Amino acid sequence: MFYHGFLKVATSSPKVSVGDPMANVDVMLRALQVAQDHQAGILVFPELSICGYTCQDLLFQEYLLQDVKTAIEHLLINNPFEGVCAVGAPISIHRNLYNCAIVIQKDKILGIIPKFYLPNDMEFYEERWFTRGYEIVKHYDEIEFLGRKVPFGSLIFDHHQSGISFGVEICQDLWVPSSPSQRLALNGADVILNLSTSNEVYLKSKTRKDLVRIQSLKLAAGYIYCSSGVYESTTDGVFGGHSLISQNGTLLAESDMFSREDLNVMFADLDISNIQFDRRRSSSFRQSAEDNMDYIKHIPFNLVENKHYKFEQTIDPTPFVPKNDLKDAFEEMMNIQMAGLAKRIEHTKLDKVLIGVSGGLDSTLALLLAAKTFDLLEIPRKNIMAYTIRGFGTSQRTNQNANQLMKVLGVTHHDIDLRESVLSHFETIGHDPKEIDITYENAQARERTNILMNLANKMNGLVLGTGNMSELALGWCTYNGDQMSMYAINAGIPKTLVKFMVKQFMCLQSEELTMNEEDAKLLQETLADVLDTPISPELIDTPQHTEEIIGKYEIHDFILYHMLNNGDTEDRIYLLMKEAFKDEFSEEKLLEYLQIFYRRFYSQQFKRSAMPDGPKVLDISLSPRTDWRMPSDADYRRRL
Repeated sequence: MFYHGFLKVATSSPKVSVGDPMANVDVMLRALQVAQDHQAGILVFPELSICGYTCQDLLFQEYLLQDVKTAIEHLLINNPFEGVCAVGAPISIHRNLYNCAIVIQKDKILGIIPKFYLPNDMEFYEERWFTRGYEIVKHYDEIEFLGRKVPFGSLIFDHHQSGISFGVEICQDLWVPSSPSQRLALNGADVILNLSTSNEVYLKSKTRKDLVRIQSLKLAAGYIYCSSGVYESTTDGVFGGHSLISQNGTLLAESDMFSREDLNVMFADLDISNIQFDRRRSSSFRQSAEDNMDYIKHIPFNLVENKHYKFEQTIDPTPFVPKNDLKDAFEEMMNIQMAGLAKRIEHTKLDKVLIGVSGGLDSTLALLLAAKTFDLLEIPRKNIMAYTIRGFGTSQRTNQNANQLMKVLGVTHHDIDLRESVLSHFETIGHDPKEIDITYENAQARERTNILMNLANKMNGLVLGTGNMSELALGWCTYNGDQMSMYAINAGIPKTLVKFMVKQFMCLQSEELTMNEEDAKLLQETLADVLDTPISPELIDTPQHTEEIIGKYEIHDFILYHMLNNGDTEDRIYLLMKEAFKDEFSEEKLLEYLQIFYRRFYSQQFKRSAMPDGPKVLDISLSPRTDWRMPSDADYRRRL
């Protein structure tokens, strides 16, 4: 039901027999068994699901209200579900009828929540039958129902062991300017259940989806929305059974509409830890919660911890990389990077940019972005001063790709042999050039930066950095070498996203690249080879593959995402890694990568503390001026 902060939730829009509560409960019991078999923790049924939403004036009949009670008793006695379910039913209180949600666990009613806002226009006229719950909850916090005292009103249900809390609202409550879910979320509810019967008209499903998604984003919450299906359709109203599960603005699951199946059970995994992390991190949420503190009765419920938890959704192994609307995503990220560089060029009143081009992914992307930015500013590309600065390990393949890129992009190209300069420096510091160590490697990286910086002074230009967020996370850069620049255009994107950007540049047409078709074809071929080239710093004259030394960037980016975006602990990240990469890597290798990441991340903060300006592209970054303020001397303690 729950495990390591994950909660399996479900919706069901079962076949309804309008006006026949016992028949409806029999179908609901089957759905409850399905939820039990899938080890769900919460199951939500639609509004007035016990009797059917479209009963209309049958709701005035005493026999129907008695049948509702009998059917609920039957459900309580035969309920196979160990989790919590929410069903909808009409309930009479002091001769007024209320449209209510009943929260049930096994044979107990945990609480009853009335609908606060009743639609009474166009095809809806609920005020004909129901009294809205807004006023009665001010006077009663429990009612008698089925011979027992039951908590009533605005309620929050808590499971103390897992820290999971949820609240309930009903259909129209979501659509009003100030919804009950806002109050519930600001007073501790991580998840909102919505029992609904929303009719279908053209484009309403899109509006409904946007509303649920945005509400979950605003509330930093999980939102489970379950609407009545086609068997409620009658007279002029058609219902489609549109159910949605969303979290923090991301739609996790959406039901098929107009299904004629009996049960229509849909599952999703809510990441409660992520919800709680987002709330801790958001100062605006904390301020809003402080301004809206209120007394709400809290009701305990039970959940079973499932150590054999099975995920409903696939764990994305490359969470930074867009999966939909690739061109739009690429263009937005590219425009952010270009706009940042353009502003720096305009502000400094410099019309030259200097960049070291190695033929690797990072410098390739930086060069492409620089060329597009110069086109945007209507500055000739020849004002981009590109340098191949060859060291002891520069390969023919990368050097050739670098030269090809610079040629087809029409930038000014210079070639510098670094080796004599570095050997002279070795002599100055008394280092034996036969000793291939960290000094041997870093001296080359620093000399490259030294050359570019001094040339920038000489030419009155700007040194463009090429390093990415993944390298900053791992400290896989030389302090005051490739770690330093005058503007770090790739610092806001991780390595997997660098690959994505370069791949998308391959898809651009010649007119988008501002070059003829022959050069565009040659550029695409070169970019394809850059993408196929093993990642390497090329600082020694034997093969030096970065991912054989520190591990796969795909895995490190996965860890980085879950640490920064979700606030996940090491053991939780390890759990997710095993799920995401179960067909590619052994558990031992994944644990090794995890330990490498954390050890390097903690020890290398001093490089991030001194990193240059660069555009923030994603919701998260490692800049000490925006998202990540960490002491450079924090101790790392292994937790796995």
